[in-house]
Amino acid sequence: MAVQRRRSPRPSLYAPWRTDFSSVPADTLRAARYALQLVNGRPESLKRLDDPDFTSALWTLCLPLLDPSILSSLQTAWSIKPDESTSDADEDEDFASDDLPDCLYGRSLGRVHHKYAHHVRAYLNRILRPVPDAVLTRIAHQDGQAPTHPGIAALARCAGLSADEVAVLDFAEKRGQLPHFATFLRELRLQGLRTNFDYLSAALALPMANLKPVLSPRGPLHQLALLRPVRSRDDLEDFAAPDELLAEVLVMAPEDEAALMDLIVAPPPAATWRLEDFPHLERDGLRLREALTQAAARQVEGVNALLYGPPGTGKTEFALSLAREAGLSPYQVKTAGEDGEGLSRRGRLAAFQLLQRLLQGRRDCVVIFDEVEDAFSNSDNVLLALFGKPSGGGHGDKGWMNRTLEGNPVPAIWITNDTASMDPAFLRRFLLPVAFTTPPRSVRRRIAERHLGAQQLPPDLLDELAGDAALLPAQLGAAARLLELYRDEDPARTVREGVAASRRLLIGNAAPRQRQSPTVFDTAFLNLTGGVAPERIASALLRTGQGRLCFFGPPGTGKTEFAHLLADALERELVVRSTSDIVSKYVGETEKNIAALFNELDAERSILFLDEVDSLLRDRRQARHSWETTQVNELLQRIEQFPGIFVAATNLMDGLDAAALRRFDFKLHFRPLTPNQRLALFAREVFGDASRTPDVPAIVANRLKGMDGLTPGDFANVVRQGRLLGETLGAEVFLRRLMSEYRWKDAAAKGPVAA
Repeated sequence: MAVQRRRSPRPSLYAPWRTDFSSVPADTLRAARYALQLVNGRPESLKRLDDPDFTSALWTLCLPLLDPSILSSLQTAWSIKPDESTSDADEDEDFASDDLPDCLYGRSLGRVHHKYAHHVRAYLNRILRPVPDAVLTRIAHQDGQAPTHPGIAALARCAGLSADEVAVLDFAEKRGQLPHFATFLRELRLQGLRTNFDYLSAALALPMANLKPVLSPRGPLHQLALLRPVRSRDDLEDFAAPDELLAEVLVMAPEDEAALMDLIVAPPPAATWRLEDFPHLERDGLRLREALTQAAARQVEGVNALLYGPPGTGKTEFALSLAREAGLSPYQVKTAGEDGEGLSRRGRLAAFQLLQRLLQGRRDCVVIFDEVEDAFSNSDNVLLALFGKPSGGGHGDKGWMNRTLEGNPVPAIWITNDTASMDPAFLRRFLLPVAFTTPPRSVRRRIAERHLGAQQLPPDLLDELAGDAALLPAQLGAAARLLELYRDEDPARTVREGVAASRRLLIGNAAPRQRQSPTVFDTAFLNLTGGVAPERIASALLRTGQGRLCFFGPPGTGKTEFAHLLADALERELVVRSTSDIVSKYVGETEKNIAALFNELDAERSILFLDEVDSLLRDRRQARHSWETTQVNELLQRIEQFPGIFVAATNLMDGLDAAALRRFDFKLHFRPLTPNQRLALFAREVFGDASRTPDVPAIVANRLKGMDGLTPGDFANVVRQGRLLGETLGAEVFLRRLMSEYRWKDAAAKGPVAA
């Protein structure tokens, strides 16, 4: 006996559902299914039918599921006539049953017209209390479980999301894409976490035990910033709302992993540098290369490098070189563009997490996250907002980042210009931190060569640019672009003028302080006391690589010149700073500048020379303000902890803090020239040879012997005057000019000069 297949009952006025839903658009069917499951599971929601907006939204969701033949019956039952139509349709046309959805609505935002509102409310109450299980089963069978949006399908497939997580994302997508569904959720007027969980559970036909882990702050949907954080004051419309990354996926609709990658990964620039181009970071480079290679090959979790330091120090180039020489493909998380487009800070953190999921299991790649300070700025509680924590604090943000740095399956290189904006709890978890300081002169020369070497500039200009430690690579790149615009101009002049203009804009002056002495420096004309010969000090510094020296004495006695000589002997770069470069009128800024001065220096390849240090190391017993003491304390602490060579210079030894004096290993007193030195230096500048002292006229020699305060700087001033005037100074003229310098100095020592 043949078994007859059970047929679905024919639609009727109070059983109006279609028997076949295949013609209903997938998005429309899915949203209607969610609405029917919700009112079926939470029938008390139908009390909201007294609200016109709710009624209109629910009616719009249900209409596509009604059998077309029922519409004519509704037209008759509700006595709708063509001349009563309130739609925008031409009333002269024949009225058909298909016009019913339009003619029910007024002109205000699609709301059911007040003439028919009571009909719609009564009808929905009748057919939805309850929806027959057979109807829900047919809809579910026709609808299936796959997400209707290609972006969510790709996200689910590539990121390995569970079916429950995909269902919630699909719900959030329908809420954003179908206005009537969003209105339906909003007009439910729900409040409270428990109530929203109950209603969402009913809409998705998902048990509460399955739903709560999906919406947990530790769940993938929130950690990937696909959903906005759950808040108790939200209604159901915002309870599962798309966050930035999901919104980007919905707009761009990626269909595969490659398209999904394009949303979050910036094409890395070609690695044109090699690790040997960073000689000052040789040990760090070898250490990081080995660690990243092993972490990728053995899939060790939680391996993160942090490259930090001022801009323009080559961090990004170093990261790309590191990846290449470790045999790893770099995947760089996108940064926001200058036009503000692209992922924001929160979105970038989410993109990092998603990228980790997409690359999980790979042994040939590394993730690069640049501009970390933009994502962890203290001025904007990004992590607090990302995980729904109040702005006043909480541990959820720290917990998320700590887990990120301890459990990322793919090794990562993070790059920042400013670690001050990052919580110390985060910093402690970076396994491989590397400090970037101002590159040594040799590296800066290579940078200048890379940007401008093809322009046939004279080598001395490249040397000049390399000697300016404040120039950024971007400024050299801008100079190269200027050469393309001024092809008929002198290239050297174009570069000099372009760099000077950029330097004035960014730094405040067109050129750095340069060592321009009109005379040749010779240690024979130093008059030093300190108990130890300068040669022994230089040998000790060369052997140990560190030391703290104080040079004191009158101006012009050779303190700065000797520091340059010492740097040349040790093959180090002398970084000269004055107190005016550091002191700020804002409280606390001076201390920050002091810290930056020491932190941004390559202690192994440079000597820090701080001039006029007496204004920063005044005796704290004479301080009248607390910030004066704080500045002294900060500088003393930095001097004591500095692992390199530090030289302080002052014209005034009196008044220095006693603790400061104890910090210096050597204190060298630079005194004016001795009589014999004065005579020899005069012979060198006038006759070209210091040994020609017998040629100095006796009257001149006698005058020189009585000028006890003369310094090499006084002789340099006279030489400079001669060059400016274009004169060759004989012995008598040179002496006369020297005596004038001496008188000015003597008058200044006695007090203000009368007008």
